[in-house]
Amino acid sequence: MSNKPDFFIVGAAKSGTTALQQILASHPSVYMSPIKEPNYFYNEVSISDLRSGLQDKLKKENAERWIKEGMNGEIWNAFLRDELLYKKLFEKADTNQVSGEASVSYLYSLEAAKNIHQYNPNAKIIILLRNPAERAWSHFLMEKRMGLVPKNFSEAFTLYNNEDLKIWGKDPIFLSGGLYYLQVKRYLDVFPKEQVLICFYEDYKANPQKLITELLNFLGIDNKEEIKIKIANEARKSIFDSFLPSGGLKHTLRSITQKTGVHATLKRILSKKNDEKLPAAIRIQLNNYYLADILKLEELLHVNLNNWK
Repeated sequence: MSNKPDFFIVGAAKSGTTALQQILASHPSVYMSPIKEPNYFYNEVSISDLRSGLQDKLKKENAERWIKEGMNGEIWNAFLRDELLYKKLFEKADTNQVSGEASVSYLYSLEAAKNIHQYNPNAKIIILLRNPAERAWSHFLMEKRMGLVPKNFSEAFTLYNNEDLKIWGKDPIFLSGGLYYLQVKRYLDVFPKEQVLICFYEDYKANPQKLITELLNFLGIDNKEEIKIKIANEARKSIFDSFLPSGGLKHTLRSITQKTGVHATLKRILSKKNDEKLPAAIRIQLNNYYLADILKLEELLHVNLNNWK
């Protein structure tokens, strides 16, 4: 075996990719990377460029050591740079399984599409897109909980709606992450269109079984095997996190509580479903922000995206 993945779920972030990964992982003909997001092909950024809180998390989990020690359990993400270590993620796949991974940085990355194609030109690419206004709001709420952006959306929008290139893993990307046109085009520029499946979160939510059947057919997998359908991970709002101060001190306190195991316990206990709905005024603001990009995406994909406008 080459130990090279056959397919990649590349994004977009906050669009149901985790649910797809979990669904595919439950199928006996699929082997998913035990590190959900290896980020191997997002290599234009060094580890030192990542925000300090993420660097601390990566050091604590120590994916390289974890792989070398036998990969017991799971790690959520890593930024692997060693090809031999990356290949080890897939060495437990059976010969009758297709293997894949799901790193949502790959859609946002400027280089990942070319890197993946160079590594495996026969790879199949899965892109899951969500209404960019809804996606931005979901991502904003996450980054707000993490203390990465101002709590006031208008203030955060003013700070981050510029054209400056944002770095995945360092900068807030709740806005730039939904500018899909160039992100998708980078894949269509290097992969044949029959190797790229573009799905829509709204279709998945409306009829998950239909989309999963389409996905399995795309991967050449027997779809007669029953698998569990999960619409999406419910966004969870941590009451515990809301008591932590914003900024660097929040990351320090979070790091301390994570090291002692207190954070995970309290977060599990003091959590509730995140029911912060997208306000109408902000929806209009975001719709206007994304409109030009949506129009270009429609032309690129030859689809009607009026429901996004």
